[in-house]
Amino acid sequence: MYRIAICDADASFLKYMKEMILRCDIRLEEVEFYDYTSGEDFAGHLNLLPSCELLIVDMQLKGMDGHETARHFRKYFPHSVLVFCSGDAAPTEESFKVAPYRYLSKKYSDERMVSELGVVICRMKESSRAPVIIGKEHINIIRLRPDDILFIENWKYGSIIHVRREGMEYFSGETVSTERKIADLYPELKGHGFGYAHNSYIVNMNYVVQMKSQGIITLSNGQELNVSRSKLKIFRKELSELIERKG
Repeated sequence: MYRIAICDADASFLKYMKEMILRCDIRLEEVEFYDYTSGEDFAGHLNLLPSCELLIVDMQLKGMDGHETARHFRKYFPHSVLVFCSGDAAPTEESFKVAPYRYLSKKYSDERMVSELGVVICRMKESSRAPVIIGKEHINIIRLRPDDILFIENWKYGSIIHVRREGMEYFSGETVSTERKIADLYPELKGHGFGYAHNSYIVNMNYVVQMKSQGIITLSNGQELNVSRSKLKIFRKELSELIERKG
């Protein structure tokens, strides 16, 4: 199920956008729409959304405008697809800070709108295929994709996720906690370059920049980890295969 939020003060435009979206490569039973008529309304409901794969927001909302609404959205859903729409406003430097995927004009013809939204829906589907790992930093809920993670280690209450800082503008820490155990996380992540380096931690091999003969690996942030003797042969083989696939 894809959750799509549309935030616009014009109720007729909310209805119109849903009609246009359903003319793209997506069926009604595949999507759950959420309508909001103000940025304040949307921001107040963000913590109630289990996921939101796409937000379409009017740049010219009164009160909390589209840019501020988008900033709230990005804190909860840093990897989801964001689209600005407007009657006549042009993108600004402020617009780019929240990484929008597209700008839509309300003046588009139906055919142009469907064409543009078709590209957006395709992007949304591609983005949704990667698993999302949900954890906490203090009281904040953090949603991570595999590319955000350097390695995950056991913790008595679950796992500690060590986060890659690049591209994480809306996250100020270095670790996230989750109640899920490594044994539960690994099946979701093994297809994205993760391997057991030790019984107590799995590593994102995409960020291994060096592996010494004695089994010490260096990650892209400079941190070193030991690969246990029992895992060394398999880990080295998986790392070599990953490097070959990347060419």
